Amino acid sequence: MSKNTNIRLGVYLCDCEGKLDQSIDLNKVKAVIQSRADFEYIRIANLLCGTLEKEKIVQEIDKYSLNRLLIAGCTDPFIKRQFTVLAEENGINRYEVEFVNLLIPGKENTEGAVSIINEVLLQMQTRGAVVYEEIDVLPEVLVIGCGTEGAAAALAVSENQPVTVVDNDTFRDGISLIEGKKNITVKTGVKVVGLEGFPGNFLVRFLDNGKHAKQSFGAIIIALEAQPSFDPIKYNGVELGERILSLSQFVKNDRDYAGQKVTFILGQADQDSLLSYATALSNAIALQEKGADVSILYDDMKVSADELEQDYELARARGVNFLKYNGDLQILTTDVAATVRYWEPFLPQIEQIRLISDYLVLAEDYVPHPDTADLAVVLDVRTGPGGFFQEDNVHFLPVMSNREGIYFVGSCHGPIHGIELDKEVETAKAEVGRFASGNIRVPALQPQVTAEQCAVCLTCYRCCPHHAIEIVHDESLNNMYNSAARMNPLACRRCGTCAAECPGKAIQLPFYSDEEILQKVSKPPKLVAYACENSGTLAAEFAKSLQPELQENLQIVSVPCSGKIDALFLLKALEQGADGVLLLVCHKENCKYVWGNERADKRKEQVQRRLAEIGLEGDRVDIVHLAANQGNQFNASVRSMVDKINQLGSNPGKVIK
Repeated sequence: MSKNTNIRLGVYLCDCEGKLDQSIDLNKVKAVIQSRADFEYIRIANLLCGTLEKEKIVQEIDKYSLNRLLIAGCTDPFIKRQFTVLAEENGINRYEVEFVNLLIPGKENTEGAVSIINEVLLQMQTRGAVVYEEIDVLPEVLVIGCGTEGAAAALAVSENQPVTVVDNDTFRDGISLIEGKKNITVKTGVKVVGLEGFPGNFLVRFLDNGKHAKQSFGAIIIALEAQPSFDPIKYNGVELGERILSLSQFVKNDRDYAGQKVTFILGQADQDSLLSYATALSNAIALQEKGADVSILYDDMKVSADELEQDYELARARGVNFLKYNGDLQILTTDVAATVRYWEPFLPQIEQIRLISDYLVLAEDYVPHPDTADLAVVLDVRTGPGGFFQEDNVHFLPVMSNREGIYFVGSCHGPIHGIELDKEVETAKAEVGRFASGNIRVPALQPQVTAEQCAVCLTCYRCCPHHAIEIVHDESLNNMYNSAARMNPLACRRCGTCAAECPGKAIQLPFYSDEEILQKVSKPPKLVAYACENSGTLAAEFAKSLQPELQENLQIVSVPCSGKIDALFLLKALEQGADGVLLLVCHKENCKYVWGNERADKRKEQVQRRLAEIGLEGDRVDIVHLAANQGNQFNASVRSMVDKINQLGSNPGKVIK
């Protein structure tokens, strides 16, 4: 960031439809801060989040050329998001918008409102301006995988930018769909063996039919389809043959089944996804329309995905028979028919029902593509359950990886995603579409490195979960090695983990610098909580509506990720007078920034050891794993910590001034 010499700040005070009338005189607040602070415009509103008021703010942004906003009133997360979007739509960066809660317990008075608004105004007026970078990027996209899912991704992306599709196999189903299409290059017998660079300019190394080659791309889409795997054990040892086909065999079979009786069996395999159900339904409808007699034998008909329930209703309307079974099945075959024996759950259990068909089609399990493990290592992207791409992390769904610029579509990240292909393709298309023009403008909000303090120890390089850091060498860099770490603005997700891990304090995250965070705990109450913005902060907001009195002696300090919580922050809060400190972090294996919560846990342990070394109780620091909607759990954690502090007594290590 650079020093902003042209700050044009708009201040908006909201009465929240009269909720503040009894405790805060907003006219007096306005008069006082006008006499002390420097800003361009100030206004009081009865309900700032109303449609007409927001339209008025848009007009005022234009009329007064406002480039920063301070919104004072309530701090409902939904309303905050509305104003953030409004600001960005009108040219104001989201980090230039601050919110002040005028309903803080204990400060619900005019003097308290003036104090907290002036404090935030001071921070905004001394903060540097956001600098934007213009970065040249490559529009071309690499799609890895040339099955039908890779072909769908390539066709969508090629509408706006060039695409190269590669596959290690030369006989993929999608090749015929994309060969000769405009903006698409297809290369078979090609394996990805290396990757360098950052989003917008990845250098990919290939083994192209035995020869080494390399090419640069702006982004990468992985579409290696999950592979069907038939396990006879799940069908009591039955073998596939003329009358018994696996579902994947059946789909590839071009036989005419008109006048034949075909039965699909679901539920014995592929129990964790819906892909077999979707495939069976679509094929059953097509068969029935062509004159076949179709039945679907199932134990639990799973249709909880887009279009599946409609397909189920359509299949019933077309005359497909749906037969429910319980327990094990017995399958017998002859040269002319196949028989299934099963128990009907709604009939007396006298004997098994026999269903005779011309053909049986058996659902299969799905396993990762054989190239998945090797490709994950090459691209340094993480895998999840069952060895598929993408961790089991809600923050990454539907298409994100732990690296910017690398995306997943379809069953490569689990068979369940194969039925959501259209949506995932559109999402990935929008993501890579940022590079279509060959140039991208981004705010330089990535962590900044002071070269004089950088020892090139590689700590930040190793701990970054997004591979956003490079070590650059330049004679102008004023340190022993003429080298320093640099965070790529397109690859960095601003978690701040590198800043907290840096042993030389050479790294600072804009808007979350050590100085800004420590200033917030210069006069802490009894309990301080450092809270991840994606979990703890939101849970605290929710909890406030449940039991607001619990937060009277609690200070919430938000950080972009718990990975940004430095051991120094915990110690300083205790030194400045807090009796206890909480770390409010995401649930394990569900961190938006991969392992920020793990880093926070290690720092908690580090601080506890240091406290024990100087004779203080380590229990004054604790960590709580929360989701954004767990307000009750938040309140329970606060009560537990308060009880613990009451037992321990006042913090003897505080510095009394």
